[in-house]
Amino acid sequence: MALIESELVHATAIIDPEAVLAPDVQVGPYAIIEGPVRIGAGCVIEAHACLSGPLTMGRNNFVGHGAVLGKSPQHRGYRDEPTSVRIGSHNVFREFVTVHRGTVQGNGQTIIGDHNLFMCSSHLGHDVQVADGCTIVNNALIAGHAVLFDACILSGNTAVQQRVRVGRLAMLGGMGASSKDIPPFVLQQGYNCVTGLNLVGLRRAGVTNQAINALRQAYRILYREGRPISAALERIGQDLGEFAEVAEFVEFIRESKIGINPARSSDRENYDVS
Repeated sequence: MALIESELVHATAIIDPEAVLAPDVQVGPYAIIEGPVRIGAGCVIEAHACLSGPLTMGRNNFVGHGAVLGKSPQHRGYRDEPTSVRIGSHNVFREFVTVHRGTVQGNGQTIIGDHNLFMCSSHLGHDVQVADGCTIVNNALIAGHAVLFDACILSGNTAVQQRVRVGRLAMLGGMGASSKDIPPFVLQQGYNCVTGLNLVGLRRAGVTNQAINALRQAYRILYREGRPISAALERIGQDLGEFAEVAEFVEFIRESKIGINPARSSDRENYDVS
């Protein structure tokens, strides 16, 4: 390890000679950057954070106090293979977030896109893939090999099991958990229980009322009419497939390898689109 003298790098920070930092990267007190770590322009690494390579990070990321990015996976089969973490740009990792690198049993990398927010003490396991614009709230736990699509939300104290996929603009409500895929645009609460559509998220994302109404009909066909999933998807595709959001919904479910969760039988969704 080596000390680097810079107005932007605190004197107590320890930077490995293998690390490559853009000239304007800020590094706080007692931060540790170890091994082959590449950090792009405009990044801020706060006090006591630890970044371990192989790790690459794009531009304008914020790494909060005590966050740990790139440490070895919590996997019994891991044998010090040279796996890695790849992070895009404009992400925020708040205090004590942990992100573990990939495994050879997976794709060898944990991959994070752009413009994601990881709130305090959230955790990303090995080989996780996170797209863009996701919000991971305090203490959310994402197990190995999970895949998060654009703009999904995992609320506080939630848990996602290994290999689960969370679709675009889907939301897992606070204290909830899922061992199966969560389709795009769906709201899931509790344990493995779909409760409706993420209407707030859809409207905030600018999805039209016509598309939302089509998704409501697709939801009703799939979750309320008691059809087998294959028959329900066929009906949805025939009746509503011209809507891009509905086509995305159907394709995601058809590609699922671990299945989706049922709706709560006591729910009665309001289909008003006003």
